[in-house]
Amino acid sequence: MSQTSKWQLNLNALMIVILCGVLLGAFGVQFLWHENPCPLCLLQRAGMIGVAIGALLNLWFGVHMAHYGLCLLSALTGGFVALRQISLHVCPGMSPFGLPVLGLSLYTWSFFVFVCVVLGVAVLLFLYDPHDNVEMPPLNLWGKFASGLLFFVVVANIVTTFMLCGIGPCQD
Repeated sequence: MSQTSKWQLNLNALMIVILCGVLLGAFGVQFLWHENPCPLCLLQRAGMIGVAIGALLNLWFGVHMAHYGLCLLSALTGGFVALRQISLHVCPGMSPFGLPVLGLSLYTWSFFVFVCVVLGVAVLLFLYDPHDNVEMPPLNLWGKFASGLLFFVVVANIVTTFMLCGIGPCQD
């Protein structure tokens, strides 16, 4: 495995950790400021988890274009949901949803995160070499940390969403 592939795996782990940090920040807003997420916010969280799972597949099974495809589809879906929510609240007379963080709503920050993911995956695709995936090294400590953190964040999202919505659609 070349040095470029090792960098690529480490960058995938970094992407997982950053997305988990964003999701943990959303938990902070949810629990510290008592702001429950709306259904569109939950879809954006699912999009971020989908991106992180695509990167996690790269860590576990080697770098493949299909894994980056999952990242891009999840980022585009989450980005469109965030853009939809932004468009709902820019109309005259509509107030923004939730308290702003550094002057912007969480769904606006979510849109920026998805745009950065698309750009980041594009850079990672430039580094992709299909002939370089001959042998997969064991998961390093950084990759294990990213995997464990993602597992914790996904389970926490499932539990809190079930507590918030129960079985069935969430109430607005």
